[in-house]
Amino acid sequence: MDRARFQREMIRSELAEIVGEEYVSLRESDRLVYSTDWSWMPQMWLDRGQPLMPPDFVVHPGSAEEVAELTYIANKYRMPLVPWGGGSGTQGGALPMFGGILLDTKRMDKLLEIDEVSLTATAEAGIIIQQLEWAVNEKGLMFPHYAASSNCATLGGALAPRGTGTMSTKYGKAEDLVLSMQVVLPTGEIIRTAPVPQHASGPDWFRLFLGAEGTLGVITEATVQLDYLPE
Repeated sequence: MDRARFQREMIRSELAEIVGEEYVSLRESDRLVYSTDWSWMPQMWLDRGQPLMPPDFVVHPGSAEEVAELTYIANKYRMPLVPWGGGSGTQGGALPMFGGILLDTKRMDKLLEIDEVSLTATAEAGIIIQQLEWAVNEKGLMFPHYAASSNCATLGGALAPRGTGTMSTKYGKAEDLVLSMQVVLPTGEIIRTAPVPQHASGPDWFRLFLGAEGTLGVITEATVQLDYLPE
């Protein structure tokens, strides 16, 4: 076995030790799927017969703790770590331009709490927005972020690019609806902000992660504002 193949297998085994063998893929078909989203750039490359830029590994973590451990692996081998939600982005923010580890967050899809008094919901970042919406609808509530891709986009995927929905002029954008987040920093440290509305007591530093497209940290959980379903 040559040195490159040996190191590749060594990294794969370390990733599998964290998330399990079934949640690490090096298959060519999987890597190809994750090398394109809904942005125009990969479509242009395909139209011109250019090769896409696939990740080296596709990994499906199941918790913030696993994301933190994967961050350690990425740092150790100096590899890019690219978060991926539903793959419905139109700006290319989730494309693995330099290979590395692609982090599909959709295993982290639990709805943790619906607070009918405070009108909030707390969920893991990999939950599909439509699934979240159906769950709160059963309580007579709504998560008023209605993006065109809500049927496949994830909660983290709405927050990371500061997503806009069709009713944003009434209820606000995704960044206006989030109250707190759990984020894994590039160092592997897991942080959590206090679940409070916008306020003037100190810097609102957690908004560093809103719009950063995963470059400053991986969003793993969020508490968002709900509203009552209109009659």
